[in-house]
Amino acid sequence: MGLVRLLARVALLHISRLFAILLDKMIGKASNVKISLGKKLVLLLVAIAVALSSFALVIGYRVVDDMNGQHYMNRANEIANTVAGVVDKSDAKELVDKAKDAYRSAGEPVFSDHMGEPEFDTYVANYDHLADAPEFQSLLGQLRTIQSANDVNCLYLVFLMPEDRAFVYLVDAAEEDACPTGCIDPVYEVNEAVLHNPAVGFPAYITDTPEYGWLVSAGAPVYDEAGDVVCYAFVDISMDAIKQQQTNYFATLVGGIIGLAVVIGVLSIFYVRRTIVQPLNSLSEAAARYCTPEEGQRSSFEDLGIHTGDEIESLHKSMIQMEHDIDGYIDNLVKTRMELRDTQIEADKMSNLAHTDALTGMLSKLSYDQQIEKLDVQVANGSAAFGLVVVDLNCLKETNDNYGHECGNVSLVRLSNTIRSTFVGMPAYRIGGDEFVVLFMGDECLKAPELVDEFKATIDRIQHTSGLKPWERTSAAIGLAVYDTTIDTNVNDVFRRADSEMYEHKRQMKGGKSVR
Repeated sequence: MGLVRLLARVALLHISRLFAILLDKMIGKASNVKISLGKKLVLLLVAIAVALSSFALVIGYRVVDDMNGQHYMNRANEIANTVAGVVDKSDAKELVDKAKDAYRSAGEPVFSDHMGEPEFDTYVANYDHLADAPEFQSLLGQLRTIQSANDVNCLYLVFLMPEDRAFVYLVDAAEEDACPTGCIDPVYEVNEAVLHNPAVGFPAYITDTPEYGWLVSAGAPVYDEAGDVVCYAFVDISMDAIKQQQTNYFATLVGGIIGLAVVIGVLSIFYVRRTIVQPLNSLSEAAARYCTPEEGQRSSFEDLGIHTGDEIESLHKSMIQMEHDIDGYIDNLVKTRMELRDTQIEADKMSNLAHTDALTGMLSKLSYDQQIEKLDVQVANGSAAFGLVVVDLNCLKETNDNYGHECGNVSLVRLSNTIRSTFVGMPAYRIGGDEFVVLFMGDECLKAPELVDEFKATIDRIQHTSGLKPWERTSAAIGLAVYDTTIDTNVNDVFRRADSEMYEHKRQMKGGKSVR
């Protein structure tokens, strides 16, 4: 809607310029002849037409947007209810019972915001056996049959776990990027009523996210033979296409309004030439100066000083106001551009903060995750050559409990300084409360064992340095693993080997007892 308003404002300025030219051409007077009252009326009519059309355009956009939203919400509710009514209820109940057994035996739930992480994959693996169940295949076939007959993104079944304020995916009929069975989403505030009354279901609601764009979702309850809610039939319908159509449609309307204003102006010129005889040359010259201003000249209408006390003076004031409005729009555009630039600067600062650990100054977990994604791509295409060192601070919990978290922070900072001074020039990350990772690339891996030994020697020297307070006498275990194409399929395989070696070192440091 902001685009529509801006186009209307720009159209008003260009139409004023166009009619200043058309009036001189059609009336056949020299450019230095003052403009007539008829010409002023034409400009006034055009300004009114554009203003009213722009207002109607904005209101129309809102009305159409609301109508489309309501239409798609109604359609989503209808499809969800249809699916809930036709799916095999006995299959759904039997599959839900199996899925709930898996849910209870799977341990602590891992929600979908961890999708792609090892803990998520490990968790949903508890549900893998359900995909082979005949009930699963039957329900999947039913959903895909309905899905292919309707213009929807996907259909899926979920069951509710009210005690955890979450719903769990049972069967997802999406052809691509389907959510696996066991994927868990929280019940959002808009649908909290279902936690207290399962029969309420999930009435249609609209979301706009970077991942899925404009989406209408709805979920209807599926009942068993006893009348109890077994699960919910969900539908997702994309509104991206209709949103784009709305934008294109109203952009076309803007062009139509401009064209209509031109037609109205031309017709008005022929009409006022016969009925209006008193020229207003001063306003004509002012309009020409405003459309083609001289250098250093910003305003021309206010300089006329017209005080006729009739409709001419009123028109003069209207032109002054129009001039102020256009100047104000331009000033606002300039101001907005400056604000956007400042916002970008702040966003860049926030991005830098997100990639740096606030306490130690090392690279953050976010930076580590992004680097891991790049390395996994290299592993996949066979160009990877890297190694990982995992460092874990010993006894952080005891330090925090006995001396306070500030002393624990001192231990973390001192350890991070030791890591940086040992592994100079290599990316070092803090990926957990007491866990650090150093990344070796290419030929750096050849000197990794030597640097690990140097680190161990430094830690041992610190342990035997007198005069240090307990929290300053940092102790840490270290493990190294270099990517091996014969045993590693991804970066996490290398990390696990380095982590295992680190724990072996930790046990050795405590005479075989694990230190955390």
